[in-house]
Parts: sequence; C-alpha cells; structure tokens
Amino acid sequence: MVRILIAIVAVIVGVIVGGAVNWGIGNLNVMFFPMPEGVTWQDTDAIIAWIKMLPQQAFILVLLAHLSQSFVGGFVAALIAKQNMMCVAMVVGAISMLAGIANMLMIPAPAWLWIEMPLYLVTAYFGAKIVMNMRSHNTNVCC
Repeated sequence: MVRILIAIVAVIVGVIVGGAVNWGIGNLNVMFFPMPEGVTWQDTDAIIAWIKMLPQQAFILVLLAHLSQSFVGGFVAALIAKQNMMCVAMVVGAISMLAGIANMLMIPAPAWLWIEMPLYLVTAYFGAKIVMNMRSHNTNVCC
C-alpha cells in the first residue's frame, strides 16, 4: 500500500514540477515573441490570432518546453519513487502526452509540431533512465 501511495505522489509531483518547467520555458518564448499591445491571457481569440502570426522559430522553444516537461517530470517522479521508477516516469510522460494532444487540438500550431507526441514518452524514459543509472552506480542522489 505504501508503494502505491509513493508512486501516486511521485507522479503528481513529477507532473507539477514538469509543468512548472514547461511554464518557465514558455514564458521565455513570450519574451522573445511578445504579445501584441493590449492582449491578455484571458482573451482567447486574441491569443489564438497572435499564435497564428508567430514565426515557425517560435515553436522550437514550445517544443523544447513541452519535452522538458516530460523529461524533468519523469526524472523527478523516478527520484521520488525509488521502486518502479520507469513506470512512474512513463505515467508522467503519458499524462504530458495527453495534455499535449489536447493542447494541439485547442490551439493552432504548425502541423510539424505533432512530432512531439511520441517524444513525450521518449524523454520521460530518458529521465527515468538517468535516475536508474545514478542509483545503480551508488551515487548519493537521495536514496
């Protein structure tokens, strides 16, 4: 029972920390490609119009933000879990991927950005793999 609770907490914390990383990198994008004067995050139509005007380069940072969410979230979840590290990391990756799919369906983005969907799972996998390798080498990570 305790293992299950730890796994649930690991996934929740991984999703939250990964989401914070995504948000932070996403805010960098707004610094490089500022919103038009008078547009706020509450004005959905204006935000969608702004996104449609963004150059393709703006979406590279979006891709980095989304995949960082999955990687960092998977890494953190694996750190917390100690057991079933790959499982919790992949759950974080799957949740991130589902959120990414919802995001792509709601917000207009270039079609090439769909490439990130399977990469959510790949980056979460590598996040867990790093933790597993650190633990197998008996480093003082947090165990």
